[in-house]
Amino acid sequence: MTTEIDAKKIQRAKAYYDTGLDAAQKRNLDYALQMLNDACRLLPTHLPYRQGLRATQRLKYENDPGKVGMMSKARVQPISLQIRITKSTGSWLKALETCEDAFVLNPWDVHVAMEAAECALELGAPELAEWNLASVADEAEDKVSYLRLKARIYEALGKWAAAIRCFEIIRELVPADQDITSRINSLSAKEMMARSGMESGSKKPNQPLGGQIGEDQPGHEVRVVQDQKDQAGTTKADASLTPEERLKKQVEQNPTDIRLVLQLADLYKSSNRWDEADRTLNAGLKVSPSDLYLRLNHADTRLERMARALEQWDKHIADHPADAEATVKRTELVRKRNEFEISEFQRRIAINNADAESHFRLGTSLARADRLDEAIAAFQQARNSSDWKVKALTEAGQCFEKVGSAKLAERSYTDALKSVPADDTATFNNLHYRLGCLAERNGQLQPAEEHFNEVAANDYGYKDVAKRLRDIQSRM
Repeated sequence: MTTEIDAKKIQRAKAYYDTGLDAAQKRNLDYALQMLNDACRLLPTHLPYRQGLRATQRLKYENDPGKVGMMSKARVQPISLQIRITKSTGSWLKALETCEDAFVLNPWDVHVAMEAAECALELGAPELAEWNLASVADEAEDKVSYLRLKARIYEALGKWAAAIRCFEIIRELVPADQDITSRINSLSAKEMMARSGMESGSKKPNQPLGGQIGEDQPGHEVRVVQDQKDQAGTTKADASLTPEERLKKQVEQNPTDIRLVLQLADLYKSSNRWDEADRTLNAGLKVSPSDLYLRLNHADTRLERMARALEQWDKHIADHPADAEATVKRTELVRKRNEFEISEFQRRIAINNADAESHFRLGTSLARADRLDEAIAAFQQARNSSDWKVKALTEAGQCFEKVGSAKLAERSYTDALKSVPADDTATFNNLHYRLGCLAERNGQLQPAEEHFNEVAANDYGYKDVAKRLRDIQSRM
């Protein structure tokens, strides 16, 4: 039965691949990418399918890296963060799939190619890993990390001389690294053994810690990091420990291992223990304060924790509307949440001013705090991104309304309408409704009726649009 299922999977993957290539030749690139992605999901480490997918991604830019666009780096950044977080949980296959989301935006991205190569290596596909690095220019910002990864791949492939050459270059770049000589000697010994027939070739890379949070990979025990001795003597792995206990023990023994810290925090999140996740990440930050991804994860965790707390207060107040103390506590939590959000998104913008999402989220936080002029400025920054333009213009329009700038509000809503996707009926209705209300308040009944008619044509029951139309018609 298993062989039959595998055969069907291979057959389906080839059908997707052939269909994708045919669509690419006909320049139906979106459909081609969909088919080729489906083929890769069925056979994730099959090199020809990845090569076909990358070639099609590059075809979208006419095989010219110069046509990728100035904003691609900023748009790839949050995807890179997700790749890093996914890798930290040992979910290498999911991380490899996420790399393709980044390659759609820039199929020549060296950093993403390194991430994809590491994923392929951990999945036991060193040939795919080697191709990922070879497919991009050798211009990594962190040259040493690039060369170390390359050496790992060559070692997995049994290309000992190439791996040794990588470490020789690293030694030139970092002469103080005492580990390089021993690595070169070790590789030289492996090369000699391979030549003499003592070693059967390259080995599959060691599996990472776990596959999903709290689970062991089949055939691979979750490793408990051990010191040689502790106060009681030699430590031993305790088979009776739960996944959580094992992770906690590992974090205690290796507090600078960000991967373990993130795993433990994710385990807590998966069981809705957000306070413990927050404390775990905060403790990790005290040990590794300069780690950007850990800081981002901690901030997002704290924001989620506060959002959940607000939901609980809202439910409590809905059930107990006379509880004045609860209302006061909720108000205080809202204030703290706004202060934290404003500080956090200002910090992210200071790191990357092109981060449109942070500009937008800063704007919403400032608007909630009634700092409307500052909110408008933030939304005007966010609107420069096509991904956030409609939302930012809509929010800016609402702020302009609150400060009494009806003309600027109308302009924001009108500009937003020009960029609304054809299938986004909800946003289309909202913007026309707001424009109709503005026009009606200003006594412009004809334009108001036209805007409300646009809404009624899609949804006659939308808010009070039917009543507004009747009122306008009675006054005209």
